[in-house]
Amino acid sequence: MRRIALVAVLLGLLAAVARPAGARPVVIYGYPLATRCPAAGIAEAVDRWGMFACNCTSYVAWALAANGQRTDWFVRGAMDAWNWPNVARRAHIAVGRAPRVGAVAVWPKLVPPFGHLAYVMGVERGGTIDVAEYNFDADTPEEFAFDTRTDVAPAGAVFVYVPLRTRARAAP
Repeated sequence: MRRIALVAVLLGLLAAVARPAGARPVVIYGYPLATRCPAAGIAEAVDRWGMFACNCTSYVAWALAANGQRTDWFVRGAMDAWNWPNVARRAHIAVGRAPRVGAVAVWPKLVPPFGHLAYVMGVERGGTIDVAEYNFDADTPEEFAFDTRTDVAPAGAVFVYVPLRTRARAAP
């Protein structure tokens, strides 16, 4: 019972870190394919967005959907991490160099030839970012695993500012 209480407290603290004052909480936990990792990534199982499960692209697609952001701009077969800014621009989604909570951090030259993505869950005063990601851990060689990193230097990153989904209006 103490273990459950400790986990709940830690998750609450992480949720507090993952949002700026006055903002809605950022959802980073609950990736539905997590129980299949690492096997799903190794087997190259494809998720509902057409991305390989347990990879950074699949996790970020899920995080966008879980946070009410648009996913209708994805192009099947064109969503390697390095290409997300290009696909976003074609869909008229803003791309820039300044980090924001809820943005997609894209490191196009990291992990060649695919690049790497993470979901930005916090921006620190000094300009570093806190991210949630899959399939990248600078400290261990474990692949296809979830990780959060804090105080990450955004050098070399491009940010995709994915807007919230809009609700379709009901017909009169």
